[in-house]
Order: sequence, then structure tokens, then C-alpha cells
Amino acid sequence: MCHPEVPEGTKPPDVRTDEATITVSGGAMPAFVALPERTPAPAVLVVNDVFGRSPFYELIARRLAQAGFVAATPEFFFREGALPEPTRDAAMARAKRLDFSRTVDDMSAAIDWLRGRDDTTDRVGTIGFCMGGTIVLLLAARRADISASVCYYGFPADTRTSARPLDLAPKMKGPILGLWGDQDAGVGMDNVKQLDAALSTAGVEHEFHIYPGLGHGFLKASLEDESTPGYRQACESWTRTIALFRELAKARVE
Repeated sequence: MCHPEVPEGTKPPDVRTDEATITVSGGAMPAFVALPERTPAPAVLVVNDVFGRSPFYELIARRLAQAGFVAATPEFFFREGALPEPTRDAAMARAKRLDFSRTVDDMSAAIDWLRGRDDTTDRVGTIGFCMGGTIVLLLAARRADISASVCYYGFPADTRTSARPLDLAPKMKGPILGLWGDQDAGVGMDNVKQLDAALSTAGVEHEFHIYPGLGHGFLKASLEDESTPGYRQACESWTRTIALFRELAKARVE
């Protein structure tokens, strides 16, 4: 159940990888790229959380590559530098120095970069986590050419740009898959319900799932650890994610 992208008899995630740089305004953003067995292939942009690039998001990219996608996870904190220590306090202090609107611009440039590669097709999806989930929602409102968006515990009421994702719901393009734990007080389930209602009113194709008993960051905490209480829900959410990207790729080909 937890590895729908893994062919029977293989171990995740035995794929080719590469280091790349993406030209953005005022600099070159480094990125980790995982490659499927066959190309050209659809692409997925992986947008990290407040800790930036980490082994977990490289694993996510590898797993997407095993599912048949070119997956890239950029380090959007490249201007702010590496964390002095891998703690939440250090991560939050660095995040305060981040120009969030410019980061959204950087991720939009990363979509163009992915689409322009020789080993990709014109289909590019996004998946983001925490603040990366917020960025995915903002990109869904900015661009009409995103094939599918997956938001893990993003913040619908985030105020770090000129408009909250909630306010931009009528401009968003689906399909959007949203995944939260109901104990995520930072995000606020009322905000998630408001976004759900706003997208429904606007006729935006979307599907939200709220998992009981789970808090923020449940995929990172549980996807690879069968002993955690959230393992089953994390696996289910990941299965939904792979299914969405696969269905979209198949539909576009047909």
C-alpha cells in the first residue's frame, strides 16, 4: 500500500539522480533531480518545507521518479545559506529572512525550467509540504499550465504575499489534492474548510482529505516508519498522490 510506485520485486528507490542549477532572478538555484527509467516523461516540482532541501525530499523525488516522473526539488533557501544547526528554531529564524514572494517567483521559474528540459514533456505537476504546500496553492492561482497540484498541510490563510491562498481560490486551476491532519492547529481546520468551500463555489476541481488524529508534517514523520501511529494514513495519502499524477499523465496522453 505504501509503495504504489515500486515495481514488484524491487526496492525503493533505485533511480538515476543529478545535481542541477536553475537560473532565477539574481542567482542560480541548486536542485536535486531524480530521473525515471524512460524519458521524455512528465515532471513534478517538489517544494520543500521550512527546513529546505533534506534527505526526505530527495527520497520523495526518487519515489516520484520510480513512478515515471522527472522530479526536481530545488533549494529555495540558497540566498539565505545553510542552517547553522538542524533545529526548528534555526529553521524558523532563517525563514524570517526569506523573501516569500520572490520564492514563489523562483518556483514558477523552476516549472518553466522543468518544462524546457529535453527529458520532459509539457506536463508539469507540483507537490509541496508546509510552506511548500502554501507555495503550491499560490502557484495554482498564478499559472494555468500546472497539470496537477498536491498540497500537504499548506496554510490557506498565509499572509506573506499580497493575497492569501484563500483569497485567490477563484483563480486556482485544478486538479488540486489537499492533505491535512485534523490536529494541525497552526494551519487551522477552519481555514482548510473555508478554502474547500471557496474552491467549490468557484468550480475548481479539487479533493481534500483531513486525517483524524494527525498533526502537521505527518508524511515526513510516518511514511517510512511502520511503527508510527500515522503510518497507515500517510501511506494512504501517498497512494492518492501517485494515483493523481498517474491518472493525469495517462489522460493527457490519451
